[in-house]
Amino acid sequence: MNIKKLAVSALIAGSLAACAHTSDRKVSMRAVTVPQLSAYDWQLAEATDRHGRPLPGFASGSSMTMNFSGQRLNVTGGCNNISSNYQLNDQDMQIQAPVSTMKACAPDIMAQDSAVVAFMNGQKLHAGLLNAENDQNAQPELWIENRRGEHLLWRGVPAAVAQYGQPTVVFWEISPQTQTCQTAQGAAQCLKVREISYNDQGVKVKTGVWRNFAGKIDGWQFNPQENQVLRLNVYEVKPADVTGTAADNQYVYKLDQIIERSVVKSPKHKHK
Repeated sequence: MNIKKLAVSALIAGSLAACAHTSDRKVSMRAVTVPQLSAYDWQLAEATDRHGRPLPGFASGSSMTMNFSGQRLNVTGGCNNISSNYQLNDQDMQIQAPVSTMKACAPDIMAQDSAVVAFMNGQKLHAGLLNAENDQNAQPELWIENRRGEHLLWRGVPAAVAQYGQPTVVFWEISPQTQTCQTAQGAAQCLKVREISYNDQGVKVKTGVWRNFAGKIDGWQFNPQENQVLRLNVYEVKPADVTGTAADNQYVYKLDQIIERSVVKSPKHKHK
């Protein structure tokens, strides 16, 4: 897959104390550790400027997710995968030059990618957990702020690998049209999916048959305006954890990357 480096200015060395940031919103947070970052998938919940106004480029209801593996972070859910090495020192997070895959998507989706890069670009970020250390039952919240006082708030869900073990990777084409189907809960609108197979060179070699899918794909939202091919991580759920009787409920499906997407052309109407 082609990778391009996104232009990033040199990062400023030195430590930034909490008082050095210019946000009007003051928060109390504690340092986060690398194991804590890696234990969760972090879903974007809020993106605002120093005055609490929504940041341009970040869509409402964004499905952007950030995860950490060792000293590397990865952001998915937009048009392209964005990744970077990082270093954590107490509440300072230094981001190295991000890299991105090279796909073209709808302008609003690409704007999200640009907004993420702009937020990280050339800055040492201020990061920490908002939850009290003794509040073990609360969903963890990760606060990341840049020197302009802009902030991103991420909410953590347990990383699937820690819960279920290593996944199986599959590629699904998603139809822009849903299909009425019967589930254990009655009639529903199911996704129409078919499996795609690729060889080691990334060339499509086999396309499966369409079937209905009544489950959920974490980190992904259906868009009836697009044809999409998704790379999914599929985790098998232990029988004791299965809810419902449908076969789709025996697995957890998580979006890894949207590898193809195209806008569905509206049919042209002939005038009499």
